[in-house]
Amino acid sequence: MLPVERLGLSAQSWEFMHSPDCYVHSSKRPLVPESTARQLRTAAEILARLNGSHGKPARRGVLLADDVGLGKTTVAALVAWVVAGAGERGNVRILVPNDAMVRRWEEELLSHVAPLRQCAKHLQVDARRVKATKDVSRLRAGAIQVTKHSAAASIHLACDLLIVDEAHRARGDGTSFSQALRDQRKLAKRVLILTATPFSIEIEELNRMLLLIGGEEAKPAVRAYKNALKDLYDGSTARSPEVVAERLRERAHAAVEAISRFVIRHDVEALRNERSSFGHSQDWPIDVPVAKEDELTLMLRMDRALRLAKAAGMERAGATNDARFHVGWRHFDEERAELSSAMTTLPSTHRDVSVIAHHLNAIGPVRSRVGVHSKMKAVTEAVRAVLKQGEKVLLFCHHIATAQELATQLHAGLPPLRPTRLMPPRGSLAQAWREVLFAEKVEHDDEGDGGASAHDSEDVRAAFIEWLVTDVVRAQTGQWLSETPLGDSLAERISSVKPRSASARETLADAASRLYATLLSSRSARAVLKNAAADGLDGVELLPGGAGSRVFALCEPTDDVKDEVLFSHQREPDTLLAMFNSPFGPDVLVVTDKLSEGIDLHRYCRHLVHYELDPSPIRTVQRNGRLRRVNCWAAVTGDPIRYAYPAFKGTRDHRLVQIMRKRIDSFSLLLGGVQDFDVDKTVGADEKWRNDVIGIARRGLERTGALLRVT
Repeated sequence: MLPVERLGLSAQSWEFMHSPDCYVHSSKRPLVPESTARQLRTAAEILARLNGSHGKPARRGVLLADDVGLGKTTVAALVAWVVAGAGERGNVRILVPNDAMVRRWEEELLSHVAPLRQCAKHLQVDARRVKATKDVSRLRAGAIQVTKHSAAASIHLACDLLIVDEAHRARGDGTSFSQALRDQRKLAKRVLILTATPFSIEIEELNRMLLLIGGEEAKPAVRAYKNALKDLYDGSTARSPEVVAERLRERAHAAVEAISRFVIRHDVEALRNERSSFGHSQDWPIDVPVAKEDELTLMLRMDRALRLAKAAGMERAGATNDARFHVGWRHFDEERAELSSAMTTLPSTHRDVSVIAHHLNAIGPVRSRVGVHSKMKAVTEAVRAVLKQGEKVLLFCHHIATAQELATQLHAGLPPLRPTRLMPPRGSLAQAWREVLFAEKVEHDDEGDGGASAHDSEDVRAAFIEWLVTDVVRAQTGQWLSETPLGDSLAERISSVKPRSASARETLADAASRLYATLLSSRSARAVLKNAAADGLDGVELLPGGAGSRVFALCEPTDDVKDEVLFSHQREPDTLLAMFNSPFGPDVLVVTDKLSEGIDLHRYCRHLVHYELDPSPIRTVQRNGRLRRVNCWAAVTGDPIRYAYPAFKGTRDHRLVQIMRKRIDSFSLLLGGVQDFDVDKTVGADEKWRNDVIGIARRGLERTGALLRVT
């Protein structure tokens, strides 16, 4: 076990955390008092454990494993500022997964500068101390450095506090990131690990994290719980559920007691006084019809043809019972074309060639009759109904081919959004927007102050205004302005009306100003604006929704030129995400699991469709966390977050959804110890037995989880 060096902080340096009201009132961001108080309480507890204050033994590290959306980044940022700004000014290194997370962390750290200067004047807080950079060779006293996971393998991690965000991505002993953390753990005086769940999917990961934070003593109890969970999923289902439930409860309690010195976890459902700030959630039922005979015929014939092709040694034959065949036809059609092409590689005398050809020939007319996939039709209709209510919708897919097909089908099946004659003309609206957003800046520039900065040039402003008056955005704005008195000037109406809901916390003017500032703050989004400005009117089509589509997808585009307006052509998604987090632009966003964690999409959206599921329950939990966050749209409007799990009845897709829903219900209860599953190998009776075991153990498991909360 590594020695615990002295950190040397005074407990008085975080006394301000016991006065959350001051912090809330001093912040420039709208904060929820109850959530802020809990975050400050958690940060104070972490500092006490790391420093050895208030009678607690000093710990090398802490693992913060709060539910998705509870503000782990906020808590860790507060801890970082105290370590960097107190006493002899320690230094802090923060490792995050990607560039988008680097920018998010920088924004979070800077947001605390104003309230800390007001409420913690003894701390040396300065925005210049935050360094979000790829150059990680030096780390000065008092600095807070944010860089990517990938840098860990090429630098020395020596620092006073090492913060590792999304640590569950360091899966396995073989990754360079995991290896670097293990080899250099002794170089950091203290370690704070952030992860969505302490056990993630494989509980052995928790033991690796405990090693990093000096919690080796808890490993035996964690391993015993791991074995109890393995027994639940892989053991005999002929045993008494009561006996297995009691063993599971005992092992869980022992594991949680052992890790409670090192792990902090809050479950959103247990935070009763904060629930209103997260919004409540409910099921969004989308009725998908039972698979028709023709649809089943297509899947069965393709499965048979691919099996025969594989048996015949055809190298290009794809997966047989491919999950993508059950949720869309794009991949099905691609596999059919590839199989037809690959048939030429088989000798014509091969005994299975004629059978494969027969199946392919039979598929042709059936595929023509089937047309659009039944599940896509049903989801399109459900999305159409939500758009009529003035809401946005987020849809998750697991495969790129499915996301492509879903985006194109939604675009074709949803009514276009066009401005009417009664809405403000383009020119008048553009002038009003310029007056509202940039009048003061223009006056300032005219006074000879050197003109607009490189980040906020006249061309960039013009491109943003031009996007605000494109058909989709002008139609949206016109709908909201129609509810305001006509006697007021257009600029006055823009400055007073609230978009999408009377409960919204910002006006149209505020929302557009915030969006513009967000775009300028991102290097990639700024580049997109500049490119749009350089191309004039045609360049606005580079921006999401600029070409008139209400649907946008963040995945590889299709080969069809006419679909280009539906897909993001930029590697960095900042532009699209900022616009979806505003009231303007695309109403429908289709994404893959690349956006299932570390991204906020909650500002103006409360509808999420799990169109296609990954076999991992943690993916589904992380997806839900994109919308259920503090101050989310559901909390603002008082309407629920709606999660849809549409299932194509009569297929493996239906079974996958049924099993996933049950395992999601058990996720928090088992502290994330929920296994992935293969739907084709999971027997219904066995799954029912597991659910019975968990149901019996439920009350004891709920009490066990409470041991990890900060009270």
